[in-house]
Amino acid sequence: MTLGIIDVGTNSIHLLIGVLGITGKFHVILKERDLTRLGEGGLARDRLTRASMTRAMGVLRRYAAMLKRCGVDHVEAVATSAVREAKNGPEFVRQVRAKLGIPLRIVSGKEEARLIYLGVVQAHHLKGEILVITIGGGSAQVIQANGAHVKYVTSVQLGCARLSQLFIHHDPPLPEEMAALRAHIARVWSSVARSLRPGKTQQVLASSATIAQVMMAAYILAHGGPPKTKERIQVGPRELQDLAAQLSRTSADERIRFPGLDPRREDLALPTVLVLLGWMEAAGVKRVRYAPGSLREGLVMDYLIRHHLGQTKPIEHPLEALWSNGDGMLWVGKERNRIAKRSARA
Repeated sequence: MTLGIIDVGTNSIHLLIGVLGITGKFHVILKERDLTRLGEGGLARDRLTRASMTRAMGVLRRYAAMLKRCGVDHVEAVATSAVREAKNGPEFVRQVRAKLGIPLRIVSGKEEARLIYLGVVQAHHLKGEILVITIGGGSAQVIQANGAHVKYVTSVQLGCARLSQLFIHHDPPLPEEMAALRAHIARVWSSVARSLRPGKTQQVLASSATIAQVMMAAYILAHGGPPKTKERIQVGPRELQDLAAQLSRTSADERIRFPGLDPRREDLALPTVLVLLGWMEAAGVKRVRYAPGSLREGLVMDYLIRHHLGQTKPIEHPLEALWSNGDGMLWVGKERNRIAKRSARA
């Protein structure tokens, strides 16, 4: 069968189409991403603007046509923070479903975090205690887990686009704007850090498009050039502090030429750096490594568990059933099927 995945985020909308074979392999045949800025101008007021909804509907109309051309048998489509927090979010979802036939649904912050965790770990052979942070446009998620056992999960409104709209009103930002933004981030993260379950975390991972660009920029600033691959990026508080200091003094015209930064996301870089830095300081994290993986891959994994394994309900922590063979395909192995089914019955 052919499976379609749509992720309607605060900054971007993503499309993923792949073929699911009878052995459980999922082979990606098409990927699309459009920077639609659905949350632009509305996050501070908890409303989607007419202009942003029009842009998003245009992209989703094109995606609906792609789904049809590819003969997709089933679609999983979710909307996250911008739609979730907007007073007119449910109306936007109804329009998408009625006009485009896309079965869009809103996921909670914790469900978003769970799916992101699935997406991150499926791409890596991870063992032991793991701490994952992801920063999107509208929210940030933290997951602490040990394999299939998720110990702590939360979602907070520390998305980079949300913070930019709420706190930064000058270019470059004023000192008082920076102080207010830092204080807000510290307050939110302090309560999260106190809630983490005790344990020796072996790996601290960060994942998202905005995180990837700021970690790359911080790495280049510290080392004079990029690493061989994004997966090798590791940064500490000092590198992020140096990057934050430079970004806070630069204008938009200067930031778009900053090595490592995406010119289309220059306004999101500084809030992202501060959120990541604030998290590391609050949680006592010394180094963080970039890890590819996202909600889209998590939706694929969740679908495989619920349908390929014959489960009628989602397995809360299905990671024991999943692995990646490193060739761009994902599957569920026979031995691991047995483990997942046993876990579901427990």
